[in-house]
Amino acid sequence: MMYSLRLLLITFLFLTSGIRVFAQDTRRPLFEAEDIVKITITANMESLLKDREEERSYHPAVLSYTQGEGNSVEIPLRLRVRGNFRRQKSTCDFPPLLLNFDTLTQNTIFEGQNKLKLVTHCKTKSKGFDQYVLAEYLIYKMYNQLTDSSFRVRLVQVVYQDSAGKSEPLEKFGFFIEDEDQVATRMGGRILEVTNVHPDKTNYIWANHLAVFEYMVGNTDWSISGLHNIRLVMMNPAEPPVAVPYDFDWAGFVNTPYALPNPELGIVSVKDRLFRGFCRTEEEFAASFQLFQQKKEVFLQLIEGNEWLDSKSKTSLSKYILQFYDILDNPKSVDREFYQNCRTTK
Repeated sequence: MMYSLRLLLITFLFLTSGIRVFAQDTRRPLFEAEDIVKITITANMESLLKDREEERSYHPAVLSYTQGEGNSVEIPLRLRVRGNFRRQKSTCDFPPLLLNFDTLTQNTIFEGQNKLKLVTHCKTKSKGFDQYVLAEYLIYKMYNQLTDSSFRVRLVQVVYQDSAGKSEPLEKFGFFIEDEDQVATRMGGRILEVTNVHPDKTNYIWANHLAVFEYMVGNTDWSISGLHNIRLVMMNPAEPPVAVPYDFDWAGFVNTPYALPNPELGIVSVKDRLFRGFCRTEEEFAASFQLFQQKKEVFLQLIEGNEWLDSKSKTSLSKYILQFYDILDNPKSVDREFYQNCRTTK
């Protein structure tokens, strides 16, 4: 009875204001390739990076890159500091950015883009933060291997050029994240902005796959019911929405210095895995575990094949993933980590 009422509510919201509606998908070449994109962003960097309050302004900028046979492309746009925790000066001296394209981007790799999130390096003077960017990027790529119902990403090498001439050019890694509305459109659905949807009332199978994935990468900083680092996509009002995860910088796989687990969870480090999914039958868990076993070598190859990771990072990241598979291969560890830790209440 309660599920029927919930489904009726979601259907009503699907037809009214609870879901954003947008146009049909168009060509978006930025996320159709795998190679790194080398760009230059020119702006008044001091003015931009100081603007971190709740009410922030857009700042004029120019994005340039070389296309095709050496042709230079320049795109005027506006930039704004974004994020929550990483926006704080005490966390990052270089916060994440939002790119807002004001002009036509036709016949460029940014065709079809409007607002685009850029994950940045956070700490300018620490070389290690480039490696953290690459590790978070790889989490998105691993989830892409599980399902197309995921955020696509594109790795970039950015030169930040100060238009005021007060600072030297800065070259760092970053990556673009596909806009959530574009993700939903590509999935053939719409964003559902309703909180307190029980995870088991989303796509039941993928709710468990998602929880196992978050466990694999050591991430506890997510919540389906709270829409925390999760977006719900509704494809059909008669069917449960699909939960799509994002924002993995607090994962143990990345292991940023600023990431600390919630004290209520009883773990000391973000590298300590804790399953935050709901209880499932043995057959249901087995189906998820089989999916991950099939992707083991793919995940490891994503790490090993990334030419931008240093050897130390490759070894550390591969070891962390292999520890997950050691758990899956041990029935006692599976019982302890999944059956004894799975959630029974919201």
